[in-house]
Amino acid sequence: MNSKRIKIFLGGFINYTNAQNLNCLALSKYLDKDKFQVYTLSMSYKTIIDTDVIIFNCFFPFSISSFIGYVWGIFKCDVAYLPKHLSTSRWIFILAKFLNKKIFTTIEMNMCDQDKESVLNAFGSYERFKNHFKYFDNIFGITSYIINNAVCGVKLNKNVLYLGVETNIFNFKLKKKLQNIVFIGSLTKRKKVEEILSLAKKFSMLNFYIIGGGNEEEYLRSLATENVFFLGKINQKKLSIELDKIDLHILPSRSEGFPKVILETASAGIPSLVYSDYGASEWINHGENGFIVDNFNQMCNLLSLLLEDDMLLDFNSKGAYNMSRIFDWKIVVKEWEKNILDLI
Repeated sequence: MNSKRIKIFLGGFINYTNAQNLNCLALSKYLDKDKFQVYTLSMSYKTIIDTDVIIFNCFFPFSISSFIGYVWGIFKCDVAYLPKHLSTSRWIFILAKFLNKKIFTTIEMNMCDQDKESVLNAFGSYERFKNHFKYFDNIFGITSYIINNAVCGVKLNKNVLYLGVETNIFNFKLKKKLQNIVFIGSLTKRKKVEEILSLAKKFSMLNFYIIGGGNEEEYLRSLATENVFFLGKINQKKLSIELDKIDLHILPSRSEGFPKVILETASAGIPSLVYSDYGASEWINHGENGFIVDNFNQMCNLLSLLLEDDMLLDFNSKGAYNMSRIFDWKIVVKEWEKNILDLI
């Protein structure tokens, strides 16, 4: 090991499943250990991950120990990746600046559009949003669309930092006939899961699986027809098993960044059907490795077409798998390493 390795703190809990934590887990695995000494966090009440990085294990009471863990990480590191915008204390950013530690983050939705309700929903006010991001040395959009549509006064780096997928976790299986459809994500108003239930009502010959939890779950269950199955929150290992039977992934949300679930399902050979609002054409070529539509009627028409033409599903299943390989963390991490080195 190189004694002059850069010390990097990944500000996520690598044994707790959510998007930012999974990104930190992947980075902890794939950053070159000859170049980087990695520090990160975990939760004591979850399964401890066997890893070669240095971990601060947060204990009860969690609110206190997690703050201590972040302080520990800032003191230890040369550079910190802090992706958890709402749950990371402002004092951590102040401490990092006082100690002259470089910190960077990613924006995973088009939150820089001040007209988007996501800014107010997440931060309470536009001013609080701007004040939060003023501490970072670099802010990266995870797609070109996010960078090109940032109009809020928060300066984004011109380079894209794409998120990756651990393709080896998922089993590739070529999809040949449309029977089972899945939605994966939080059951909240923004995700527009009601549209999945409308599709289920219209296409009663298909099965629709809903994976995830949220504050709209009870309401959605009350609307569901007999061909809708709620599987709740599951980890990536269980997700891989469930995806074996799935033929198509549908994400009806109109406000996203680069949904990790598109890469996860693609790794299993499952193409995605999504809306065009957030620049999905940056990674999906319509009709080649997935499907992009503008409205609900087009989504219905696309499902009808897939029911009529099995070859279309087969072709896009292969394309989705090939697309996922481009975003394998083993490949994507090289760009992360380059940008981290540029910070030092």
